[in-house]
Order: sequence, then C-alpha cells, then structure tokens
Amino acid sequence: MKRSTIQTLMMLALIVSVAMVMGTCASTKGKSKAMIKMPVAIKGATYEGSDSCADCHEDEVKSFRGTIHGRIADYEVRGKAGCESCHGPGSVHIENDGDTSKIIRFTNVGDEGAITPGEASAICLQCHTDDATMDWRGNEHALNDVTCVDCHKVHQDPAKGTLKMAEPELCYQCHADIRAKESYPSHHPVREGKMKCSDCHENHGSSLHNLKTEERINDLCWKCHTDKQGPFTFEHAPVVEDCTICHDPHGTVADNLLKQNEPFLCLQCHHLHFHSVFTTKQPGTGLNKVSPERHSVKMVMGTRCTQCHSQIHGSDLPSLSTPGQGKSLTR
Repeated sequence: MKRSTIQTLMMLALIVSVAMVMGTCASTKGKSKAMIKMPVAIKGATYEGSDSCADCHEDEVKSFRGTIHGRIADYEVRGKAGCESCHGPGSVHIENDGDTSKIIRFTNVGDEGAITPGEASAICLQCHTDDATMDWRGNEHALNDVTCVDCHKVHQDPAKGTLKMAEPELCYQCHADIRAKESYPSHHPVREGKMKCSDCHENHGSSLHNLKTEERINDLCWKCHTDKQGPFTFEHAPVVEDCTICHDPHGTVADNLLKQNEPFLCLQCHHLHFHSVFTTKQPGTGLNKVSPERHSVKMVMGTRCTQCHSQIHGSDLPSLSTPGQGKSLTR
C-alpha cells in the first residue's frame, strides 16, 4: 500500500475518532443541561413565611424547624429561608385553599404535573454547590433521573440524618444486582456492617465512575490494601493496570473476590506450561523428550497457580528454580 494512502486512512480514522468523542461529550452535556434546571416559578406568588405554612402543615413545620435546613437564616440563602426556600413563594397556594398545583412539591417527582428529577435537584443545588455535589450534573445518578429526594428526606428527625434509610439498604433499593453479589461467598464486609457503599463510592459524582478517587481505581483499592501497592522489582502487569481485571469488588463465588477460580482466570492470559506435559530423558542422547502425560489435564485443572506463584501481586525477590529472573513471582 502506498505511503500516501496509509496517511490518508490514518487521517480519516483520527477525524472519525475525534468526531465520536465530541459527539458523546455534546450529547451528555446537552442531556445534563436539559435535566438540571430550576422549575418555572408560580406566576404572581410572593413569600409568606413559614408561619403561614404551619396553619395547615403544623407537624411538618414543627419537625422542619429542628433540622439543619430549618435553622438557616434568611441572609444565608437566596430568596427566603424556611419552607419557601425549597417550595417557592406560597401566597398563591394559600389563596387557592392549598391547591397543590400552585406550589412546588417534591412528592411524585417526575409524574405528570409534578416537577422533574432535574428540577428537584436544581433546587438543592442552589445551596449545595461545593465539595461532593460539584460533580452532580455529570454523575451516573443524575443522568439516570435519580434526584436528591430519592435518597434524602429533609423533614426527618435530625438524629436520623437526612438519608431515608441507612446504607447499604438505601442503595439496594435500586442496585439489586449488587445486593445479590454481596451475598456471594467472597465479598467485602458490607453486610457484616464493617463497610458501607460510600466508603468506596462518591454517590454525588466523581471523575471516575462515582468512585472516591480522582485518578485510577487502584489508588482507591490501595487505601486499604497497601501491601499490594508496590512498587515491586518484579511486577504483574494487570495488578499495575487495574485491580478489576481479576477482581470483582462487590462479590464473587471464587475466593478472594476473583472473577473466576484458578487456574481458569490465569489461563485467560497465560498459556499452559510444564503441568500439561511429561519430560523424559532420551537414552544415549542427553536430550529431553516432551510428550503428553495421561494425568496432565488433572494436574493443570486441579492445581492453583498461586501454589507456586504465591507473590502474584508482585515481588522484590528473584524466583527460585525458575528461569526468567523474578518474573515467575514464586517468592
């Protein structure tokens, strides 16, 4: 193939790749902008104050005043503090005998006549604009129409916090597949109460799959599994690249959160070696004869690779009785 033709094909491939990336970013950005927007204000409505709300909603106002939101002063928010800081001006709602269509309400979000999930979140984001919520607009929850009030309850007893229920049960309401994985024999101690979902996940969004790391998945795993971090003189490539190549952090049937049992997991990348053959000396030649052995399959399938390659995450020591310096990770 001519050099000019190759250059033309490479240029076309580059243009197509850039167009696909820009198209993906544009579609995500447009979707996010369409979702996160303030609801339309009730025409002609003015602020009346939380005391006016108490005439009908006495219990709600009483419980709200004890929460962190209820203790916020007027000068700390845009518009008006209290009930109307989220529900909007209430005068028209009061004048029409509590007509629910004349007030911003957070029940049945997404249904016809109610505010959308994006509008519900936009109200919260008027104040919650820093720290964890900075990435809300692009996170997986927001892009799947999950809103703040799906997990949080503002009028709740302050002693219970703002979550509707404790982790992990709250997360399991949607993530039923993860609940199932946590029931597998090998799992992180979430159901035992020693860990919770938010130890690893940033539920309000992050730059990497809603995980509490800004760089690589490995950096998150190494916060607990520091002995696997290295650097090692002799390294195992998938360990350096991504822990989830071999492990499923939510749970597996195989030991140690491995996606498959040994040796099947290892055989996805590595070929069979001396277990699959039997070596004998050729009389008078000094040469070895390599031939299949009747027990070779049993030896391969019934042996764990880590019986010999025990330092599978990396080692600083050379391997014994095995060529290739320390690459065999046997000690």
